[in-house]
Amino acid sequence: MAHDATFFCVGSPQNRNTLDYRGSILPIVRSSDSTFLKGAFVLTLAGIVAKVIGAISRIPLYSLLGSEGMGLFQMAYPMYATLLIVSTGGLSVAISKVLAEKMARGDPAGAQASFRVSFALLLVSGFAFSSLLYFLSPWIASYMARDPRAVLPIRAIAPALFLVSIVSAFRGFFQGLEDMGPIAVSQVLEQLGRLVSMLALAWALLPKGIHYAAAGASAGASIGALAGLIYIGGTYAFRRPGTEQGSSGKPKTPGSIALLREVVSVAVPVSLASAVFGLTELIDLSLVPSRLRASGIGPIESTILYGRMSGGAFPLINLPTVFTGALGVSLVPSIAAASVRRDFPLVSRRVAKALTLTYALALPAALGLYVLAEPIPDLLYGDPEIASALRPMAPAVLFLALQQVSTAILQGLGLLTVPVVSLMWAALAKAVLTWFLVANPALGIKGASLGTTAYFFVAASLNLTAVRRKVGNIIEAGPLVAASVAAAAMASSTGFIYRTLASQIASKAATVGSIVWGMLVYGVLVLLTGVLKEEDLAAVPGAGPLAAGVLRKLRRR
Repeated sequence: MAHDATFFCVGSPQNRNTLDYRGSILPIVRSSDSTFLKGAFVLTLAGIVAKVIGAISRIPLYSLLGSEGMGLFQMAYPMYATLLIVSTGGLSVAISKVLAEKMARGDPAGAQASFRVSFALLLVSGFAFSSLLYFLSPWIASYMARDPRAVLPIRAIAPALFLVSIVSAFRGFFQGLEDMGPIAVSQVLEQLGRLVSMLALAWALLPKGIHYAAAGASAGASIGALAGLIYIGGTYAFRRPGTEQGSSGKPKTPGSIALLREVVSVAVPVSLASAVFGLTELIDLSLVPSRLRASGIGPIESTILYGRMSGGAFPLINLPTVFTGALGVSLVPSIAAASVRRDFPLVSRRVAKALTLTYALALPAALGLYVLAEPIPDLLYGDPEIASALRPMAPAVLFLALQQVSTAILQGLGLLTVPVVSLMWAALAKAVLTWFLVANPALGIKGASLGTTAYFFVAASLNLTAVRRKVGNIIEAGPLVAASVAAAAMASSTGFIYRTLASQIASKAATVGSIVWGMLVYGVLVLLTGVLKEEDLAAVPGAGPLAAGVLRKLRRR
């Protein structure tokens, strides 16, 4: 993009001395620093509901299918997730980025035209990749999953690729306008549809065999996607917010070919980054079962261990990142629009705010999962043995969160290829570690978890290095130190509270009590130390402004 060449490192002497906004062609809109946080919080609330629904669904599903059935169910997801990312991930981000930039330039007609071109492209790519997954299912099951029974679950999930591609087009549209409400509702509806259908179909097909039940559960993804599509497609048809407004300059809208090139120039590197990101599950699917067998473990036990890691531990690693994922969605159009307006101080503030909040929210989640690595899986799945895979993977929560947000920052700044390179190096590190560590009888499945942790650590470190080069050193040490101390105090006290409660009441009740305790302790500490500020609280929909007012009064005292 043209504006990339003029982006100075914010905070550098060169930037402070030479950057002058008076010569900028486009007007600079001094929007509130909390604007993108409000969108993030809306998506977070929806994400929490969706994650809770997903977690709730996995509890009866795990009980229904068992470790072996969950292993078959999870074997359908790595290739599906990778193809979904390739076919939709880049285009969804491209739609939001291009839309945000065109709206910032006062070109709503161009924004709408860009969406139409992207929508057509997603229709074609979604259908193509959905068909590819269906017809390649025998090869994937036999040569990647090493279990021919996985054919049915893979085929059952294939139609979801086409439906989710269409949904992602509409989500990219609303994301580009920073209107997160329709995205949030569609996410919840998608999860509700998936929950009901996957459990109903798995239960109905269980008498025919465990692989049929796993296929029924996989088919729930298609039904859930259809529910989300009906809502968000209808919302777009009736509202079309933002892009119908006129503009005084009336910029000339380029033709379809030019728009297609513009969208694809963003989508291709983002899709590549997303595809490499999806390699973590493909690497696990390709290496973990075979390397477990190389260590002397039998095929059934290998599938069970793989199910514990991929179906038990990994979803827990993703659960705390619901906010950082939503934050990333809000950051791309927010930073892209500010960058196009040459409002570099706003870019710097938003980057600093996003990274600080990411660290402050992800670190306690990582420590909490480490401390309660056995009680939490026992509470959710009734399987404390998942702890062997969960504890070595717990630090990945922090690194995954930082990788998500830093990728969004780089994409908003137009540095689209940097996350690709970062993830390629990370995938190489994971593959090497997984190959050697999993085959070690002393480690086994723990080696796969350590490989996942290393994967996200490498990716986050390389991304953050690139952000610092571009934006400058915008991280303040004070809030990070305060958050670290608060998280350490929370983790140590949570472990003590759990041990105390578990000696007096049921283990699951003790787990719930200790989690609530940890959240309260950390919440109080970050408010008292100023890690979480009043404007951050005010951005929370609903009770946020009231909570910010209470905090303001308490601090005055």
